[in-house]
Amino acid sequence: MAGFLGSGRIYVDRKVAGVFQGYKYIGNATKFEIKENSEKKERISKDRANYGSALNTVFIKKPAEVNIALDDLDKDSLALVFLGNTSAVSVTGATVTDEVATGFKGLILKTAQRKISAVVITDSTAVTTFALGTDYEITDASLGLIKVLAAGTITDGQSLKIDYTYASMTSNKVAGGTNSNIIVRILFDGINQADQSKAVVNVFEGVLSPTSGVDFLADDFTSMELAGIANVPAGETAAYEVELDVV
Repeated sequence: MAGFLGSGRIYVDRKVAGVFQGYKYIGNATKFEIKENSEKKERISKDRANYGSALNTVFIKKPAEVNIALDDLDKDSLALVFLGNTSAVSVTGATVTDEVATGFKGLILKTAQRKISAVVITDSTAVTTFALGTDYEITDASLGLIKVLAAGTITDGQSLKIDYTYASMTSNKVAGGTNSNIIVRILFDGINQADQSKAVVNVFEGVLSPTSGVDFLADDFTSMELAGIANVPAGETAAYEVELDVV
């Protein structure tokens, strides 16, 4: 017998379109909690001899709660807390001709593609070519941001045509808010630091939603939290199992 000071890894198997996809390690977890719940029902005496006393007390079982906190930020953990889906983005570099945009003095316009170079801006008739550094400047080529200079000859609301080259790029994208909740299986592979014994927790079906936002400008490392209910899925007799002293 020993106290429990846990470390370990959490693996999550997410259900998408009714099908579990396979377990993924979701990074450094700072909290993994299962909490049983019950609702108290009481029959209270109104008799003058024992007014206010409990004549019967019954606790009604309620679903167990699951709470997870993470501080590793990647596409899979973000997809969980943003109730979203992930996809890989792959863009092959090419050249754009006559992309239409509207200019306003002192403001920034954004090209359809990123990682731009060799930018040429003309008016809508392609007769007048505007000068880099005089009429506009490239604010951020990696994002495709171009600022119309206040002192230049581009007028407010003027229709423009932009030619440019863009480079190849890849990224991982999370489309947020595409699900009302997240259904997962959870596997905790743990170690009790008190005696180095192994502990394994299986949550057979958890329905989770975020309990906190993601602060991209936090003063400390960003953390994310999820909470929900552990269901008893078909074929199981319990919502979860805990194994201790695994050899």
